[in-house]
Amino acid sequence: MAYVINRSDGTAFTTLQDSTIDTTSSITLVGRNYIGYGEIQNENFLFLLENFSNTTAPNKPLSGQLWWDTTGPVLKIYDGTKWSEVGAATISETAPVDPQAGAFWYKSGSNTLYTYNGTSWVFIGPETAEGFGVTRARSTTLKADTDTDYPVILITVADIVVGIVSTNAFTINSSNAITGFTTVDTGITLSSAYFVNGALKGNADTATALKTVRQINGVGFNGTKNIDISANTTHSLTAGNYIAGEDFNGSATTNWSVDATSTNTIGKVVARNASGGFSAGLITADLEGNLTGNVTAASGTSRFDVVEANTFIGATLTGNAFSATKLRTARDINGVPFDGLTDITVPASARTLTDTALAANVVTSQLESVGELTSLTVNGTITVSTNHTIAAGGSGSTTTATRLMRLVADDGTDTSVVDLISPDSSVSSGYGTKGAIIPNVDEALDLGKSAKRFDNVYANTFNGALVGNADTATLATTATNIAGGAAGSVAYQTASGATALLPIGAANQVLKSTGTTVQWGAPSLAEIIPGNYITGSNFDGLSTQTWAVDAATANTASKVVARDSSGNFAAGTITASLSGNATTATTANLLSGSRTINGVVFDNSGNITVTATDPNAVAKAGGTMTGRLTLSADPTSSMHAATKQYVDASSGYTIVSGSSSTVGYTNQVGSFNNGSNYFDVYPPAGKTMSNLIAFIPSIKTIHYAGGVDGNDSLRCTYTYLGDRIRVYVQNTEQRSTPAANYLGVWS
Repeated sequence: MAYVINRSDGTAFTTLQDSTIDTTSSITLVGRNYIGYGEIQNENFLFLLENFSNTTAPNKPLSGQLWWDTTGPVLKIYDGTKWSEVGAATISETAPVDPQAGAFWYKSGSNTLYTYNGTSWVFIGPETAEGFGVTRARSTTLKADTDTDYPVILITVADIVVGIVSTNAFTINSSNAITGFTTVDTGITLSSAYFVNGALKGNADTATALKTVRQINGVGFNGTKNIDISANTTHSLTAGNYIAGEDFNGSATTNWSVDATSTNTIGKVVARNASGGFSAGLITADLEGNLTGNVTAASGTSRFDVVEANTFIGATLTGNAFSATKLRTARDINGVPFDGLTDITVPASARTLTDTALAANVVTSQLESVGELTSLTVNGTITVSTNHTIAAGGSGSTTTATRLMRLVADDGTDTSVVDLISPDSSVSSGYGTKGAIIPNVDEALDLGKSAKRFDNVYANTFNGALVGNADTATLATTATNIAGGAAGSVAYQTASGATALLPIGAANQVLKSTGTTVQWGAPSLAEIIPGNYITGSNFDGLSTQTWAVDAATANTASKVVARDSSGNFAAGTITASLSGNATTATTANLLSGSRTINGVVFDNSGNITVTATDPNAVAKAGGTMTGRLTLSADPTSSMHAATKQYVDASSGYTIVSGSSSTVGYTNQVGSFNNGSNYFDVYPPAGKTMSNLIAFIPSIKTIHYAGGVDGNDSLRCTYTYLGDRIRVYVQNTEQRSTPAANYLGVWS
C-alpha cells in the first residue's frame, strides 16, 4: 500500500510506492518493505541533527529547512527561494547578496551595523570614518577632581578628542585624563591643540591676533606683541658737538651719548677709563697729584710736589733734585769727565786750593807738585816714582798726575770712597772723555744731604730719578693732579699747547662751545608735547618728566585698551573678524554677508520661523526616508524618536550565547536519562536567575548508535534550577556525548 507523504501544512508532498525510495528532498524517503532502509533512515536522522552541516547548501531544500553553513559558521533557513541567516548578522567586508528585509549585516572592516529595508542597506551605527578610527560624537561620563561623575559628549575625530560638550564646568580627574584638556567649561570646550576657524561676531574673552593689523602712531599692532609708541614732534632735538647719535624728532627711540674717550683722540671729550685715568696730548694746567705722560709748557710756571723720571731732556732744571743717575752732558771736574754714572777721583790741583793750611787729619797724599813750603814735617817715607819728579819752584814747572784726588775711608783699610779723576784717567777707565767726581762703588755716595744741600745744581742733563720741583719739564712720567680748579672741574684745551681747568657749572647746565672756548650754560631744547593717549607734562629736557599711555582695562571711553593682571580687558562693541572662542554674542546687527535662512534675513534681531519647501523632505505623515536620520539628542518624552544606540543602552540587556557538550551520555532504548546527557548554563557576571528574560536551546550534535527505530526518541529541552539553567540533549540510542547550542537574555 503506497504512503502519501504530507507537508506540515497538510499539502501532499509525494506518494511513496511500496519498496521504493524518494530523493526529491534533502532526505531520502523510504517506502514500505524497502530492503536496506536502516542505513537510509539513520542517515536521514543524522542529516536532521546536524542541519545538513556542510560548506554548500542542500541541493533539494524545502521551505523552512535549516542548514548549518560551516563556512560562517552560521545557521540559515530556506524561504522557498533563498537561504537566509537565522538569529545573527552577516559578518563580512562586503554587503550580503539578495538579503531578506530586516536582515542585519555587520561590516567587519569598519565594525558598523546595517539593516536591510527590502531595497537597500540602512546604516544603524556607530558613526565612523572608515580607516581613521573613532570619528563621531560619543556620550560618556568624566570624573571631576572632586570625584563627581558628569555626563559629557566627546567630539572625536580619528580617535582624538577635539571637543567636549558639558552642562557643568569642572576640572578633569587625572584618572580619566584626556590629552588637550585640563578643565571643562559649560558649553563646548575645545582641545588646546585645536581652534575655531572662521569669522565670529560678538563678545570674545580673548583673541590671539587681530585679523587686520592696525597702526598706532604708524606702528603696526595685531595684538600678538607689545609696541612702543613714539610721539612725533615738529621740533627736532639736534645732536651738537661732542654728542654721538642721530637727531631726535620723537618718532623713534634715539640713543645719545657724550662723544668721549679715555684715549688721546682729537675732537673727543675726555673720559676716564676703568682705572680712572685718561690720555692726552698737551695739558696746560696747574697740576696736583700724580702725572703720567709728557708735560710741555710754553710759558708760565709749573709746580710739582714730587717729580720722578728716568730721563730729563731739554732745558736746564732749576731747583733741587734729590738724586740724578746721569748728567746729560758729562762735565770735567779738575779735568776728569763726570756724568754721574761712575765714580771719579778728582786730582785737586794745588792751584785750586784757597786755604793756606791742610787739615790736621790729612796725613797721606800723593802730591806731585807743591809750591813753596815754609814748613814740612815728614814722619814717614816720601817716595818719588821713576816717572815722576818733584821739581823745585820756578816758572814753567809742571806736575802731571793720573788721579787728581782720592778720598779714603777712615777705617784703616786705605779703601777709596770717592775719586776726582782727570779726563785722561776717565777715558782710560772707560768713563768718557771728561774728568769727574766718582764714588768708588756705584751709588755709594750722596751729593749733598737732606739738611746739607747744594744751593744750585746746574746741568744740561739729569740722568735718573729726580725728587723735588721742576720749573719746566719736557716729559713727565706721572703727575698727581693739575693744579688749580675745584671738585668736578673739567680739563680742556684753551689754546694750542695750553690746558686749563673749567670749574663745574650750575645744576642742570651743559657744556657749550662758543667757537673758541667751552663754557657752562643752560640747555636750549625744543619741547616734546604729549599727544593723544599720553599723560604727562611737556618735556624740554631740563627736568625729569614721566609719560604714560592713557590706558585702562575697564570699558572707558577715549582710552587705549590695556590688559589686567589676568590678561583681560573690557570694551563696548568690537567690530572685527576674531579667531578664537566667543562665550556669548549679545547682538549681531547684521551677520557678515547678510545671510538668509529660507529667504529670511537673519541679523539676530528676532526669531525666524522656517517653512520647509524642500521637495525631497519627508512628510510629517506617511513619508519614507531613503537615507540616514541623525537625532539631535536622546528622547525625553514617551513619543520622542530614539536611535538603536539609545534603545540598546536603555534596555540594559545582556545576551549570552554558546554551545556545550553534555555530562556523559547513555545508550538506552525507549527512555531518557537525566543522570547524564545534560550541561548547565550559569548567569553572566553581575546577574542572577531573577534577571533571566528568555532562554532558547537547540541541537548541535547527536551521535546515533545502531538499531534506532520506532521505539527511540530525541529531545532538546531545559529546566530552571535555583542558580542555573540545565539543558538536556539526548537520543535514546547514541554512541557518543551529544551537544547543544543555547541563547540566553538577562536584564
